[in-house]
Amino acid sequence: MAGRTVAVLATAIWGILAIPGLLGAALSPMFFDAPGSMNNPAAWMNALIVASFPLLCVASIAATWVLRSRSRLQLGAACLPLIPVVYVAGALVAGTVGALFSGQPPGLHATVIKP
Repeated sequence: MAGRTVAVLATAIWGILAIPGLLGAALSPMFFDAPGSMNNPAAWMNALIVASFPLLCVASIAATWVLRSRSRLQLGAACLPLIPVVYVAGALVAGTVGALFSGQPPGLHATVIKP
C-alpha cells in the first residue's frame, strides 16, 4: 500500500508541476530575444534547463509506475520522484555558474544597458 501511495503522490505532484513547466518550455525561445544572446552560453543553458523540465517530470512519473508495477519499490525507487528536485537544484547551480562566467554583466543584457 505504501508503494502505491508514493506513486500516486509522485504522479500528482510532478503532474501538476509539469503544467507550468510546459508554459516555461513554450516560452524558452525568448531567452534569445536580445541581440547577441545567441552567442551567450548562459542563455543556452537556461533555455535547455527550462525546456527539459517537463520532460523530466513525465519521465519521473513513468519510471515510478514502472518500478511499482515490477514490485521493486525499495528506497531507491521510492526516492525516484526526487529526481526533478535534484535536477532543479543542479540547474540553479549550473545557471548561476554559467551566468557568472559568460562574460555578461549581471542584471540586464549588455546590449540593453546604455551608459
